[in-house]
Amino acid sequence: FTKFSTTDISYLCLLSDRPSVFMVHVSIRHLYVLFSTSVMLLRASAQRCYAMQKGVLTHPNWKLLDREGDCGRSDEFRIIGGRNANLGQYPWMARLLYKWDDEKEIDLRYECSGTIINERYILTAAHCDSKIMDAPMVEVRLGEYFLETNPDCVGHVCAPFVQDIKPEEFKCHEKYNKYTFHNDICLIRLSLPIQFNDFVQPICLPVYDSFRHINYEGRILEVAGWGVHDIFVMDESYILQTLRVRVTNHHECSMMYKNVADKKNITSRQLCAGGVVGQDSCNGDSGGPLMAPFSFTSSPKYFIVGVVSFGTTICGNSKMPGVYTEVAHYMTWILIRYVVHVHDLQQNVEYLFTPTLSTEWFSLEFC
Repeated sequence: FTKFSTTDISYLCLLSDRPSVFMVHVSIRHLYVLFSTSVMLLRASAQRCYAMQKGVLTHPNWKLLDREGDCGRSDEFRIIGGRNANLGQYPWMARLLYKWDDEKEIDLRYECSGTIINERYILTAAHCDSKIMDAPMVEVRLGEYFLETNPDCVGHVCAPFVQDIKPEEFKCHEKYNKYTFHNDICLIRLSLPIQFNDFVQPICLPVYDSFRHINYEGRILEVAGWGVHDIFVMDESYILQTLRVRVTNHHECSMMYKNVADKKNITSRQLCAGGVVGQDSCNGDSGGPLMAPFSFTSSPKYFIVGVVSFGTTICGNSKMPGVYTEVAHYMTWILIRYVVHVHDLQQNVEYLFTPTLSTEWFSLEFC
């Protein structure tokens, strides 16, 4: 038999006067084998919508990311030199715990951050991989805010207890260079699904093709983390910090880093932001998100723009900007690196159909 169903994906269009857009799910059962695919139908007027990255919506692992627009929700829309974030402001933040075991003692430390992108995956930096850190990552903590309390409460509002989940697998970029920090991006698959609540939620991913072409220079973006918050007191912050950073000119940033001792080359897949003395992402912020809210429905949604990669040796103590891996350039890589398990996606999809744009509708062509 053949089964058709539709899902309204109009929320994927950033414009308020967007046309209706639907995803058609096609399932065909033949000889006890179930095939499934998804194609997008929309009228020609949908050119006013932002285009999707090629292959994202039709990719078999799209369903693992798509929660019908239920991502990037923050309870409040409004690091070094940062200020305290509000409880529930960044519910996608994750802390990565490592274990150093020497002859004298076992040392457990949170050395990196990450970002929830769905119920089983955390997005972080490749330099946060256990092999690079030379220490096993033993746990991923979700729903953290104030390090000394569990649960966290502000006034009469309390978040649920934190969730500590063991990592199951690392999927770091195969072309990551530990000297240049090129392709500094990694996926962590968790051993158990995340239990979402108001204080633990995924961020939205930059699936729009237009994200790859945005000139962020001069724009204000946000970072968050528990890294050093005062350059004169090199201790981590006990409360989640947030900081607004301005994206710097790419060429100027590249020239700055060419003049430092290790002569790093900044590529088009990296962003530079910060460069104000006393304000920078640092240490425990590594692997965390560079993000921004985008308004396209009744309320803004946060999208991840970059992953905290590297900066100067003494972060926050120079005019050198921090460097971030730009996530939009890695969307296809992210989807390909998903490991599709039966309990994640029962219908492992193959490309039965390829959507192509005609003058009136997207048409279906058999492969």
